[in-house]
Amino acid sequence: MTPTTTLAVSAFAAVTLLIALLGDSFMVQLATQVLVLWSFGLSYQLLFGRTGMLSFGHAVNFGLAAFFSAHAAHWLAGWPVYELLPLVGALVGLICGAVFGYPVTRRSGVAFAMVTLGLGELVAACFLMFPGFFGGEAGVTLRRTDVASLLGIDYGRTDTQLLLTALWSLVVLATVHWLARTPFGMATLAVRENPQRADFAGFCTANVRWASYLVASALAGVAGTLSALAYEIVTVDAVSLHTSANVLLLTVIGGVGSTLGPLVGAVFLTVMQSVVSEWTRAWLFYYGFVFVAVVWLAPEGIVGLAKASWRRHAHDGPATRTMARALGMAFLLVIFTETAYQLALGEPTRLPGWQTLGPGALQAVLLGSGLTVALWLARALHRAGGMR
Repeated sequence: MTPTTTLAVSAFAAVTLLIALLGDSFMVQLATQVLVLWSFGLSYQLLFGRTGMLSFGHAVNFGLAAFFSAHAAHWLAGWPVYELLPLVGALVGLICGAVFGYPVTRRSGVAFAMVTLGLGELVAACFLMFPGFFGGEAGVTLRRTDVASLLGIDYGRTDTQLLLTALWSLVVLATVHWLARTPFGMATLAVRENPQRADFAGFCTANVRWASYLVASALAGVAGTLSALAYEIVTVDAVSLHTSANVLLLTVIGGVGSTLGPLVGAVFLTVMQSVVSEWTRAWLFYYGFVFVAVVWLAPEGIVGLAKASWRRHAHDGPATRTMARALGMAFLLVIFTETAYQLALGEPTRLPGWQTLGPGALQAVLLGSGLTVALWLARALHRAGGMR
């Protein structure tokens, strides 16, 4: 490993150990959720970021692996194989990639995206048609302690489950990094950038896409098992369009060009779902706004934008001013949105002092903050258009 990679892995291990040893149960659960989403996002990055295959049904592999892993936990009760259960998810994901992947990867572009969308909806419908195996709307539950540990560890504790999730997340990360440096990894980039030239060079682009789909499905299966073990329940939501959309959003927001991107996106999504949603009902608006802004103004994602800013600004001054302006506009956007909610729904927001403002003051704040945000967006879009 390079010194940078060694430093990054060491920092990751140190932060994970620190959270497991000193964090409360809520923090440990948040960290576990982030790692599960990161593993899932890494599998999607291989499919979309490296091979250029926009899938709207990636949750099929994730969800099926989670369901089979939940049943495997019942079948293997008492066997000391707990640490190896993610291999069950990898196998299920690989089978899904072989069965579903071959026909859908014969097409690319919009056709591939639409077929995967329909495939996801078909599988989600089948889950409700066979409640004996999939549990219907209630889903399937399991207990982590039913399966014995190979190392004698008590996985009924959330901190030990976090450490196991972190270990398997590193396995997924190492797999993605290794594949990126192989001839197969180079072939996926060629298929993404110029499939016609890849065909002329002797590659069968459909087979390259299928191979990428197989590997991504296996890695998504690992993430599905980690999800089932972390939450001890699997429902039909695991294969839904909502889950497929979430992995797409977090990968794009974080950045499809770096393995760090899905981690940043996973942290963002987890904070939105578990923290911001407790503070305001407008969290979905903020989530959607960030996604639209990133796609429009920074298609390379947050990580790509940070790298570009670092290269562009040799000194800290300009970068600091840019960050300050962005944070200021984000604060004005929050004020505008929360004020609009208070005026429209009659519910006082949690912004300090806003409960004491009258209708006239609220309307003035709404108008002023809205105009400022609109002007900033217009300027940002103009500059983005000029850069192209």
